Amino acid sequence: MEWNDWHARVWRGKVATVARAVIPTGFHELDRALPGGGWPLGALTEILVDGYGIGELGLLMPALTALTKEDPAKPKKWVAWVAPPFVPYAPALQQRGVNIDRLLMIHPTSGGKSRLWAIEQAIRSGSSAGVLAWVAAADDVILRRLQLAAEEQGCWVLLFRPASMRLQRSPAALRIHLSQARVEIVKCWGGRPGVVDVAGFALDRPQVPSR
Repeated sequence: MEWNDWHARVWRGKVATVARAVIPTGFHELDRALPGGGWPLGALTEILVDGYGIGELGLLMPALTALTKEDPAKPKKWVAWVAPPFVPYAPALQQRGVNIDRLLMIHPTSGGKSRLWAIEQAIRSGSSAGVLAWVAAADDVILRRLQLAAEEQGCWVLLFRPASMRLQRSPAALRIHLSQARVEIVKCWGGRPGVVDVAGFALDRPQVPSR
């Protein structure tokens, strides 16, 4: 399937009244496990990790490539990164096909509230095709605000969170626990929990530790 066909795919959420668009993950086994065949757009996704820097960005490379691809027929939009714990390594991103000119790095200067505010503003601005954010503590109220903002803007919103947040309630449409090449689907609207082996995604780590 061509990347420019991603908008035709749908995510059928069990609590949604309309079909949701998706963007393919680029990994066949994972696409097969997700309703509609990819990451849900206009919904919140959480990736729970045991620790940052295990190569988790490798899982997103195909989707990032698709979202940052130049298309004269569409308005240019950013893929915003909010508070990344690592400095993205531009040559590696470019090698994977990501257009780094469409990436926007946002580094809030204060604590958690500032970070959550920045995430919500990046979504609601309407100028973001996607928002990737690194978040630890976030209560159910703010998560629902982010979910609503994502739905209103049709934005791909992905939160990286510690695996310890797994037991916390969340309105996210999709929650996965990531460890090396193992993807555990913890929660999935319209789908089932399960484990998917996604070989190869963690081989490339297009990031270096931040200072």
